[in-house]
Amino acid sequence: MTTKNNQQLREQLIAAVVKKRAALARAHQIVVALLEPYIEEQAFLAMLAEIEPHNYADIVDERHINKLCGYPLCAVAVEKVPTKQYQICGVKNKVYDLTERKKFCSGCCFKASEYIKSQVPTSPLWLRDREKKPNFKLLTNVKA
Repeated sequence: MTTKNNQQLREQLIAAVVKKRAALARAHQIVVALLEPYIEEQAFLAMLAEIEPHNYADIVDERHINKLCGYPLCAVAVEKVPTKQYQICGVKNKVYDLTERKKFCSGCCFKASEYIKSQVPTSPLWLRDREKKPNFKLLTNVKA
């Protein structure tokens, strides 16, 4: 009886590992697909359910390396990247770190990307089939 239970447990474990690898491979494919300059809005929103927050960060970083705006729905090339790391705002008496902001063509794209990033689910990819599919929303006042 224990041999049968061990066999079932082994089969379940193998199935879980296969499912995990497939989900991670699909996430990698999505990261590569979102490096293209022109992405359709509906396709983008559909892909978001199959990635994790670190995958979205990879997309932004890779687009920046390729001299594209980090927001996947924006096809603007970012040729002139600011070299300074901090911005001082005298009105608000604050110092802003520009490290992440430099990856985008505008403040609008930066805000839109942060809004999307906040919606990306944090649960493991291979367990998302048990969850309700999220309804992603875009910022409406952003140029794309």
